[in-house]
Amino acid sequence: MSVLPNWTRYVHHDSSERYLSNPLPDIGETITVRIRVSSEADIRALYLRSRPDGEWRRIRMTKSDSDQYYDWWSAELPIIMHHNNYCFHFLTEAGSFYFNQFGISPVDSPDWFNFTVLGDYDAPLWVREQVFYQIFPERFANGDPANDRQTGEPTLMGQPVIKREWGALPHPFEEARNVDYFGGDLQGITCNLDYLEDLGVTAIYLNPIFDAETNHFYLVRDFNRIADCLGGDDALRDLRRAMRERDMKLILDFTPNHIGFHHPWVLAAKDDPDCQSGQYFYRHPDTGEIESWLGVKYLAKLNYNSHQLRGLIYRDPDSSMRKWLRPPYSIDGYRLDVANMTGNFWHTQCDSEVWRDMRAAIKEENPGAYMMGEFFQDSSAHLQGDELDASMNYQGFNTPVRRWLGKGDHGVPQNEPFGDRNPLPTEYLALQWRQYLTAIPYAIALQQFNQIGSHDISRPLRVADGDRDLLKAGTALLMGFPGTPCIYYGDEIGLDGGHDPDNRRCMPWDEREWDQDLRAFHQKLIGIRKRSDALKNGGFQVLHAEGDLIAFQRQSLAEQLIVVAFRGADGTPAVKLDMVLANIADGRTLTDLLGGEQYVVEDGSLRLEDLRHGQTLFLRAD
Repeated sequence: MSVLPNWTRYVHHDSSERYLSNPLPDIGETITVRIRVSSEADIRALYLRSRPDGEWRRIRMTKSDSDQYYDWWSAELPIIMHHNNYCFHFLTEAGSFYFNQFGISPVDSPDWFNFTVLGDYDAPLWVREQVFYQIFPERFANGDPANDRQTGEPTLMGQPVIKREWGALPHPFEEARNVDYFGGDLQGITCNLDYLEDLGVTAIYLNPIFDAETNHFYLVRDFNRIADCLGGDDALRDLRRAMRERDMKLILDFTPNHIGFHHPWVLAAKDDPDCQSGQYFYRHPDTGEIESWLGVKYLAKLNYNSHQLRGLIYRDPDSSMRKWLRPPYSIDGYRLDVANMTGNFWHTQCDSEVWRDMRAAIKEENPGAYMMGEFFQDSSAHLQGDELDASMNYQGFNTPVRRWLGKGDHGVPQNEPFGDRNPLPTEYLALQWRQYLTAIPYAIALQQFNQIGSHDISRPLRVADGDRDLLKAGTALLMGFPGTPCIYYGDEIGLDGGHDPDNRRCMPWDEREWDQDLRAFHQKLIGIRKRSDALKNGGFQVLHAEGDLIAFQRQSLAEQLIVVAFRGADGTPAVKLDMVLANIADGRTLTDLLGGEQYVVEDGSLRLEDLRHGQTLFLRAD
């Protein structure tokens, strides 16, 4: 196989504001598309190729500018559709080359790999400005002991409530059946907003708070009422008032895929299959029993073939999802639980239809609402601008980073045979990032929901085997990667925990139990993130992915920043970053926003030596 010419390594375009005159245009608008090409490239002609109405259109590009290393080519692209994909076709002495989001190749590729600019997309731009904090309400803080559930209270889970002392370890599911309660509530969150504000948090994602049967509140009995033990509707109203005073955003966790088997809809349908709610569920073809979700007998799978169900959940003016978007609650969006399966069962696969339908209703209520879905799998088909705004970016960020940090592959904490216990090579970290970025428009990538910890996976500190320096490196990648970052409560102070429910330990409020250095590091990173235009709006380019070092560039019109993370041992030989690839000339100075050190570019490279294990750099080009 022939080797690609050297100049192909230096071609770059990423659909950010440096390369599109308007990354979020209206349909009917014409935008300027630019591409950066090495001045050494022997180009006979360069075309911008798009497919309006399904037919190729080739627009000849012209050289519009040049700098120390590169020529900049441009062309005008009419935006005539909602989804406008495009690639670049090079004609050279060596033949044709095609450049899309996955890279450059001498052969053509499917359109799925192409760059995409969305027309008339109602992007929730406020999301780019946020640093989220995920809270599992029952374990964060007890603000009102009067509403605590007490030992012996009946539940519908087969055993009575177990009231636990704050700070004790959660009982395993087999022992407590998720009915051990510690007393956390919404009042506890309201009382500790100063803590979050001091940390730098600007938005909260709350796990479910609706009336439900367990401490995680996913077995919903009533979407229209906040659980009494969490403070009820009034507590949410008070929380929102306090958050608005601090200009903080809030999204709630909603479970459109299933409800608890003791929800009134289920109870009525079990007694009378022909009743009004009987159409809301799937039934087993042989037994006629209401189908559960994945065999979990406490969860009834909702059937979105029922338009009446859609009305109750999100369509109708008085539907459940619309209620919480309105005053006095006025939440800013939803995390949609089990989004990967909602609307899908047997012969019915209507997930995309449901998301488009739900989107219309939610955006009618609040055009800026954020619709983010839970996907442990590939979510790209639903992230094309007409369904969800984002996903919990497990495959595109969370999982590969955790595998790079340690034994973070899915299934490892449960000793599943499919869990891979080998650390992910750095080259493969960059490859997985690229594959999932390739599959979605970059405007969507900038609002993806990124985490390294959540309520469904072991704590990042456990993944790093207690190595706080590695945890810092993972947190730096979280703050630097395209998308909005979210910290899982307690990760910032070194809270440990394995697979759930161990990852849902109580937040310790005795500061002597905190890792203050780790918390200060989070504060500093959050401050950098909040002040950086490049991290919020900039493009993305991997500069180095070899050995134990990953480095990538984020560049906007206002700022150029290089993020570096090193997982290797102290004393590892020096590494040189290719600054031609970053388009940073010799003599330029880069300042580390974390430590203050300065680096000077020489002979087309940046020399990094004496790196410490877990060290991270945020290098701003001055």
